[in-house]
Amino acid sequence: MLSAGASLLAAAALALLLYGTFSPRYDSDYAGAATCGECHTGIYPRWQGSPHANMTRRTSQQSVVGDFDRHEWFLPATARRGPLDERPVARMYREGEHWFMALRQPGGDAFVAYPIEYVIGYQYRQVYLTREPGGVLRRLPLQWSVKRQEYFPYWNLQEGSTPSAADFAAQMRSLNSAWNLFCARCHTTHLTILDKDPGHTRARTAWVDDGIACEACHGPGSSHVEYFRSGYFKRIASWVASKFAGHPVAYIASADKLDKGQAMSVCARCHGSDILMSVTDVYRTYEPGYSREGRTNDISRHFRSTPLTPGRPNPTVETYADGEPKGIGMLFRSLIESSCYQQAEIRCYDCHDPHQNKLPAAPGLLQPSAASNDYCLGCHRQLEADPMAHSGHQPGTPGSFCYDCHLPKIITKLGGGELEYARTHRFSYLPESALDSRPNPGIAASPCRQCHDPDHLSAGP
Repeated sequence: MLSAGASLLAAAALALLLYGTFSPRYDSDYAGAATCGECHTGIYPRWQGSPHANMTRRTSQQSVVGDFDRHEWFLPATARRGPLDERPVARMYREGEHWFMALRQPGGDAFVAYPIEYVIGYQYRQVYLTREPGGVLRRLPLQWSVKRQEYFPYWNLQEGSTPSAADFAAQMRSLNSAWNLFCARCHTTHLTILDKDPGHTRARTAWVDDGIACEACHGPGSSHVEYFRSGYFKRIASWVASKFAGHPVAYIASADKLDKGQAMSVCARCHGSDILMSVTDVYRTYEPGYSREGRTNDISRHFRSTPLTPGRPNPTVETYADGEPKGIGMLFRSLIESSCYQQAEIRCYDCHDPHQNKLPAAPGLLQPSAASNDYCLGCHRQLEADPMAHSGHQPGTPGSFCYDCHLPKIITKLGGGELEYARTHRFSYLPESALDSRPNPGIAASPCRQCHDPDHLSAGP
């Protein structure tokens, strides 16, 4: 009679033998996040509370964070050109379970009220969408700054243009304000554009889930669902084969089972926004997973397709005078430029919890800490014996952590309505002027200056 241990080994061997009968090439339909939650009862609730899950929501008491208590918005004093500009340009209000943003029309006192159907975001700023008769979900020109607790004209701030009633009206006609033809591909799961016109006044679109749901990262899951519905033994076999033999999970993409290019494509599809217009459709039609039909699931060859033009001023994809990534849209690009990425197996989910994207993958990884130092020392073991010789700072003090010098805050962002800085993800970044405390116009501030001359940040780099 077999012992308990021998029986377990025999069962594991049988599981490995029987598992893998599924085809590694397949085409599936989207099942929806709620279907995933039926089995993944641990991960699903964690994801439900994440910024990804709550990125796109219909208006409700819980989703709206802006001030709709009969609020009026006026142009800043520097943008006022005449008597009309002394009057409110926008009014935000609520009637029962309906929220509105009314915009004053150029050259007069008349307001047009736009009912708000969806809100986008809630951590840093909130965007408001109205549905036009032609089906376009139009992005309204004023957004709510969570930090400042006030409305601000986001695109005017990004582009350095002057807000006005006429400019707001023009924004309501621009191609890229048609949210469900542009932005929705990254703020929903599996956007499908069924119909549109060249002027973006007509749009018929659909998506599987509001927000960034399971299948946005794991690919369409209908085959995965059907495979595992037929018996618990397949679940056990899958766990054994994945845990002990490194096999992929049946009929679904799991980043840690993919090669680096495919795994990083999952994040790059939305966070790698510095893309050429010629490859826009590649990013739009990408989906994780495997396909007999040849659908694109690896866009890594496009990660560095846009040249890092020195001093590029374009909003969100700016570069410094030396070509170093500067704008918030370049955050992923800064990682791709890193020698840590190019020479090793570094991946986004090493540090970021993929299911609760507000949290670190492990405590301390998203800040200067012993934990983040340990992550770096996983490759740089030669520095472990005498860290002070490398950093020049006492261990445990500012300047002694890898983050302090190699991930300085040089990425600009205006998402909250004012200039702030995020950490570059170019882990190998350390400018030649790092030990030079003198400002260098147009070049990112050195890590040394960020600690020893913090006032320089108020003026911008």
